[in-house]
Amino acid sequence: MLDIKEGMHLYHSSYIEVKNIDLSLCLPGKDFGKGFYLTSSLNQAKNFIKITVNRAISRNLISSNIDFGYISTFRTKATNNLKIKKFDSATKEWLHFIAGNRDSNLFPELFDEYKKYDIIIGKIANDRTAATLQLYIAGAFGEPGTETADRIAIETLLPNRLENQFCFKTEKAISILEFIKSEKYGF
Repeated sequence: MLDIKEGMHLYHSSYIEVKNIDLSLCLPGKDFGKGFYLTSSLNQAKNFIKITVNRAISRNLISSNIDFGYISTFRTKATNNLKIKKFDSATKEWLHFIAGNRDSNLFPELFDEYKKYDIIIGKIANDRTAATLQLYIAGAFGEPGTETADRIAIETLLPNRLENQFCFKTEKAISILEFIKSEKYGF
């Protein structure tokens, strides 16, 4: 079961050091929507550095000859009075929410439900699972949201080792994060 506890370390991969979190710089269209993403897995954070650097290069934010990035470490404070949504596994609800965040025409009714949360915790759709999600969104398994399409997508995703992600969506949420350090990693 995924959870967030006081004193735990969470890691954020980026092309720059992130000491101060600015939610206005966060991009929409990610698994759980716009927010500041972290993981409890240092290994996952290391594996994600190259992706974040390549995205920054494609957006002309940095030079194309960069072969390193950063992992910023944060420690959590008490989560009192925060509204937290947890997806403990790859479920139909999780699938619909991710698909809807990646394609705003899918499952728009979910967005009102999830606007009330400060933090959303769940499994990450990583490189291995992104292709399955793209096929699902494109209708390759049938109409997204139908029992058949959902079943095929989830059955395809379950054998993958899905890591976790924590999406901090509000200022109230990021106020529980205390910056510890940033470290440079090559790839």
